[in-house]
Amino acid sequence: MVTLHLDDDVIRSLSDNELNILKYVYTHAEDIVHISIHEMAKQVSYSTATILRFCKKLGYSGFSEFKYALAAAIRRSPAPPAPAKPANLDTQMILEQICSHIESTSHLILDKQLEQVFHIFDDNCRIYLYSPGGITATLIDYFEKMLFSIGRQNVYKIESVRMGEHILRNFPEASAWILISTTGSFPHTARLARLARMNNVPVISITPYTNNTIADLADINFRFFTRQREYQDAEFTSRLPVFYVISTIFQCYLEYRRSAPWLTPVEENK
Repeated sequence: MVTLHLDDDVIRSLSDNELNILKYVYTHAEDIVHISIHEMAKQVSYSTATILRFCKKLGYSGFSEFKYALAAAIRRSPAPPAPAKPANLDTQMILEQICSHIESTSHLILDKQLEQVFHIFDDNCRIYLYSPGGITATLIDYFEKMLFSIGRQNVYKIESVRMGEHILRNFPEASAWILISTTGSFPHTARLARLARMNNVPVISITPYTNNTIADLADINFRFFTRQREYQDAEFTSRLPVFYVISTIFQCYLEYRRSAPWLTPVEENK
């Protein structure tokens, strides 16, 4: 799959419609280089003006220059593996969508973001993880266990928003917060993000690719592609892309440690 290497400032500048166009680009790159802007507009159900604004926000003069850069990126990308034999049409469609979300998410993870996170991991500051309950608590548990697995000390899971507010108001120095939200706007999580911003406490967040409150407040924000799903008033949004982001952070951190033998283990930093 093609990679455009967009930084988070560019992502933040995109409207929700433009973010949907970006998702379409990641999943249909090879088709786009052969079509006109009018055909593209029909495919994504947005106006040509919206597509032109999208191209310009990415740094291109227009759709033609964007297609040229996209074609160059495709040539640099490795050939995709042969598709597996489908089990049945409906199942294959779901599997392809899940894979598409994970692949699209992979192109939003930048070296700069990872390096900033690694510096926090290597510091001896306290790391707080807010666990609001529900399925998101499973993601926080996974993040916490991964921190323990690399030998990181001073890790604290907070399950009460009031406790989190108390810590941020009274002990903000030498700490960092991990916030995860599948909507990017969960009120309790957003409240902690605002309080952290007011107290100059760094926040690492994982939120959807759409523009959202928590992403705007975070110092380091990892975005993921997903589709919000509900069934009989229950929320069934896939968390697989979030697990992928967390796994990627720690896999890259381990490689970073291996490539820097002069660094002491995490627990011996201070």
